[in-house]
Amino acid sequence: MSFKKSLLRYFKKHKMVTLICLLSIICFTILTLTPPWILKYFIDEIIYTGDKHKILLLGLMYMGSYFVMNIFNTMKQVLLVVISQGISRNLREDMLKKVGKLTYTDFTRFDAGTLEAYFSNDVDAIDTLITSGVVSLVIDLFKIIGILVSLFIYSILFGSIVVLVLPIVLVFAWIMKQKMLKVQMRNRRLEGNVNNSILENLENINTIKSYRVYDSITDRYNDVLKNHFKTAEKTNLYDAMFSPIIQIIKAALITIIVVLASYKISLFDGMTIGMIVSGIDLITEIFTPIEKLGDELQTIQKSMAGIHRISEFFTLPEDEDKNLDILDLSNVVLEFKNVSYSYDGKVDVIKNFNLRLENTMHLTLEGRSGAGKSTIFKLAYGMIKPTAGSVTINGIPTYYLNDLAKRKVFGIVYQDYFFTNKTIYEEITLNRDFVSEERVYEVLDMCGLSRIDDINKTLNITDYSTGELSLFNIARAILLDNKILFLDEMNAKIDIVTAASIMNVINRIGKDKMILSINHYGDLIENSSVLHIGE
Repeated sequence: MSFKKSLLRYFKKHKMVTLICLLSIICFTILTLTPPWILKYFIDEIIYTGDKHKILLLGLMYMGSYFVMNIFNTMKQVLLVVISQGISRNLREDMLKKVGKLTYTDFTRFDAGTLEAYFSNDVDAIDTLITSGVVSLVIDLFKIIGILVSLFIYSILFGSIVVLVLPIVLVFAWIMKQKMLKVQMRNRRLEGNVNNSILENLENINTIKSYRVYDSITDRYNDVLKNHFKTAEKTNLYDAMFSPIIQIIKAALITIIVVLASYKISLFDGMTIGMIVSGIDLITEIFTPIEKLGDELQTIQKSMAGIHRISEFFTLPEDEDKNLDILDLSNVVLEFKNVSYSYDGKVDVIKNFNLRLENTMHLTLEGRSGAGKSTIFKLAYGMIKPTAGSVTINGIPTYYLNDLAKRKVFGIVYQDYFFTNKTIYEEITLNRDFVSEERVYEVLDMCGLSRIDDINKTLNITDYSTGELSLFNIARAILLDNKILFLDEMNAKIDIVTAASIMNVINRIGKDKMILSINHYGDLIENSSVLHIGE
């Protein structure tokens, strides 16, 4: 998938909406040139006749042209919003699929702020590209061309004067474009830093409040904000300069036309008063889109920066296909053969590691932090691929197992909890509606959560202690009834009495499972061997 393919996929699916939108844009663009022509005819042909009916009719036509023009403008705006929102949705869906195709190692290299900026700031910038960027720019360019043609029809000199001024405006706009592009690219990168800083502070708010480290956190955040502010300030400066300069050029041009027409009307090839009034109206109209070019160029530059970043995101290398399955689970063998792994490609976290576990064997990993215990777990259930060697289940590489096979084989209990603001039933069963409510209540009771009397209400994490939230993780793993159970320091946040109770449950349901545990209270697991890592 790519940005271009995502865009084309939307337009192919919504051809009728796109066609109606294009027709609305064309009609609106043509109608914007109608009022000055009606004004010219009104002054030259009708006003001096004194015919009240014709004067009223032309007046109604003049007003009606604006009415119809704005009907098409409204249609255009509504349809552009519909299209832009559809494209944004498509793009976010494709980006989410891309995230799912990244390797675990590549994904963890993104900080939360940078990834959030891709999905929000960059996609929103593309949204504005459609609603108020490139489409508006195209409309304004056609409007400028139409006005120039009209001016040349009135008078070659009239049109020539305006054409001579336009290069000054266009050169100015080009310079602004180059400066804004450079600033916008930097601004995009800094937005990710700001978002990441906010998310980091929110995640660590308990530590910040407990240790009262407000000053250092504030100073660090202020540094990030200052860099972002300086870049945004430059963007605003360029934008603020554009409109006043355009207004000055417009006033000067109209003044020149009026003075020349007053001094010698013959200079304009016999233009009538109506033509001159209409021409001045057209000059005003031509500078309206030119003045808007500043905002449109800024919007386009923001969007181009967003498109550039999203295109880079789509070019990130994707994970290998994972389509292997395990058909026979009557006998389960987990085996590491000469396995090494490095996160950075330089230092091996584990090296030449060998291990073989069969069926209902239990193993506890012990060792200092950073010794590689969690890495062994990730290798075992196929989240990461060995740098060297192989990790297999019944001879099949765990890294290449498909999702269905992994759900059948692996059950994982982390020390951190993961909930998505759904009901207790949905959280515990992971939306597997084939699990009966009676079974859920039974497992919750086994895990010491018998106080829960309604599993169809939302799981609100503020209603439970940290230990109880960890118990939900254990209940989830027990309920899914996998062949291999990984306990990744799952009871690190539970007191020893509760841990002993939970271990009784684990020992009861683990008689027919392979269990791998890390550290905490691992010695409470029955018949568990102990393997020291990093010694």
